Amino acid sequence: MEQYQALIDHLDKSLQGEGSPEMEQMLVNDPEIAREWNYLLLAVDAIQEAGLEEQVATIKNDWKAQQAAAVKPTGGIVRRISRNMAKIAAILVLVAGGAAFYKYATISSGSLYDKYYSSYELNTSRGAAEEGAIEKAYHAKDWKAVLAGVNTAKRDNKMDFLAGMADLELKKYNDAIEHFEQVIAVNAQSGSDYFQDEAQYYLAISWLAKDKVNEALPILEKIRANKDHLFHDKVAKMSFFDLRLVQYKESK
Repeated sequence: MEQYQALIDHLDKSLQGEGSPEMEQMLVNDPEIAREWNYLLLAVDAIQEAGLEEQVATIKNDWKAQQAAAVKPTGGIVRRISRNMAKIAAILVLVAGGAAFYKYATISSGSLYDKYYSSYELNTSRGAAEEGAIEKAYHAKDWKAVLAGVNTAKRDNKMDFLAGMADLELKKYNDAIEHFEQVIAVNAQSGSDYFQDEAQYYLAISWLAKDKVNEALPILEKIRANKDHLFHDKVAKMSFFDLRLVQYKESK
């Protein structure tokens, strides 16, 4: 119960942009606590999806008032938090109606990839003043020519990113992930951010294409939390309830 209360406290702080490094480490090391944490996040996203934040806030304030009044003779506060409260809340959302049941039965990482994937529009002003052969091939959607050009060109973040996008279009997801991760690794080493935002977003999308929502979610959460990210607005419009619902299904 103390650990579960700590999870709720950690959730409150996380929603305010704070967090506990100790709890983060515990979530990494303890699968059971990590599962409970995911149930909590699923419930929160379900509440936000349904637009029930205000009603839930009222209930929470009422509950706190009741807890403050429920004092034992020894002076201790009586805690009546059900360990499965968040899990039950999440499941209730799932079975609330036929549409929710249908969503639960049909949703997958792959379906979310189909929903959220859109081709990257290469801005010619982003790189060199004149388009090279690789950029022209990219605009022509000649993905094999893009890859062939990158293999013979001087490698940089732009080349790796375009190769990753070509692989993504050709459904070569492992290769795409390798290219996007290369961009991020180079930036981490050099302190640059050249094609960083693009690589992060499409890396997450690539993980969805591989039915690996657990790999995609942390990246998408960071993008959603960063209002300066190029893809913040796009990610903010995603249904994180759907993402966590897939995570819940994959954990079963």
